[in-house]
Amino acid sequence: MKEETKFQFSPRPFSRRVVVLACLAAAMTFVASNSLQAAFLEFSANAYGTRAYVGNTVTVAKTAPVAVGSGCGTAAVNQSVSGSLGAASSPPYATTGSINTSAHNSTTSSTATADVHNMGLLAGLITAGEVKAVSTTFQNSTGLHSSAAGSSFSGLVIGTSPPRTFNTVPPPNTTIQMPGIGKVVLNEQILSGNGTNKQGLTVNMIHVYVTVSNVLGIPVGSQIVVAHAGSGLTQISGPASLDGTAFGTNVTGTAITSSPTATVSVGCQGNPLTTVSQAGVSVMGVLNSGAIVDTAQGSVTATLSKATTTSTVQAVNLLGGLITASQVKAQANASTTNGTTFNFSDSGSSSTGLVVQGVAYGNVSANTKITLTVNGKTLGTLYLHRVIQNSNSITVRAIDLVIAAGNALNLPAGTHIVVGSASASLHSPAHP
Repeated sequence: MKEETKFQFSPRPFSRRVVVLACLAAAMTFVASNSLQAAFLEFSANAYGTRAYVGNTVTVAKTAPVAVGSGCGTAAVNQSVSGSLGAASSPPYATTGSINTSAHNSTTSSTATADVHNMGLLAGLITAGEVKAVSTTFQNSTGLHSSAAGSSFSGLVIGTSPPRTFNTVPPPNTTIQMPGIGKVVLNEQILSGNGTNKQGLTVNMIHVYVTVSNVLGIPVGSQIVVAHAGSGLTQISGPASLDGTAFGTNVTGTAITSSPTATVSVGCQGNPLTTVSQAGVSVMGVLNSGAIVDTAQGSVTATLSKATTTSTVQAVNLLGGLITASQVKAQANASTTNGTTFNFSDSGSSSTGLVVQGVAYGNVSANTKITLTVNGKTLGTLYLHRVIQNSNSITVRAIDLVIAAGNALNLPAGTHIVVGSASASLHSPAHP
């Protein structure tokens, strides 16, 4: 005889409970998924074989330089670059045989390597069969970490009295005094970050500091680096990281140059409002201005990444009054809530009292283009309120002038004059 099964509770409430639990699970999955999407790693890695410099003056340029990630890094995964050089000769600073460099990232790490063979420094005072630097930064369940594992020396001889020989890597930042030169640091390691949201390691296997006058004629203050490798990771706790720069004026060309004035930048993960100002600038016969005020700010939260830069320039006068303005302002805005859809605008840009060859311009439309002529000859192409946008960034230039060849003012062709420049950019796994 078949027994009747009796429920101790109503089947209908049971089905409701199942539906509710299923909905909660789906919601939790959705939230977790969004949380994962709102946090990602940015990678950077760089390496070179040799370099020598004094302050900002480069004596020997970086040999076989490579890098992945620039500025605020890259969110792109599995990026690899490599470099090589058959030999390098810059006596008495450095001579080498072959140099091989590489930079790479994976889903949780970045690594850089520099391998230098048959090296000689300081006219033979320091020699080695091979010098190899490796820097790796990685993420695991306990946070961000860095390591120099894989770095090595082979047949390294330091010409002190008596000479010192190394075939294994000494402890980090081993310093050896070199009378008549200064000092050399072996296995120099420079750690940065906090291990939680940012970590990096620079490895210089040989770093010479010239601190005294010497018979080689190498200037005091010179530094020589052999086998450099750097790696880094940054945890971005939002939909995108930031970048962007503003400057007041800039002139580039073959004969006339003026570096960007009052430059200010947005940090990768944002920063409070930062203002840089300058009383004015004068580039003889080309550019004069009054006060320059540039700003940059940004923020990254779990649901919003945004950046804004501005450049405001007073009393603009270009080419002896050919172009004048009481004030011009460029503003660049960038934001995203999901890391996929990027929003850019030039809202806030403006000009006051703008006059070009006697013609007044009020509200200037974006990308207004004017061909300037003087004495029947083309002077150049003038862009007013120029907006340049791509998938990752926006650049706004209040005044942008490119000089043409054969102009009546005898200005070098290609001279580029920019007044009021602001840019803002975003980077995410969807748009590295």
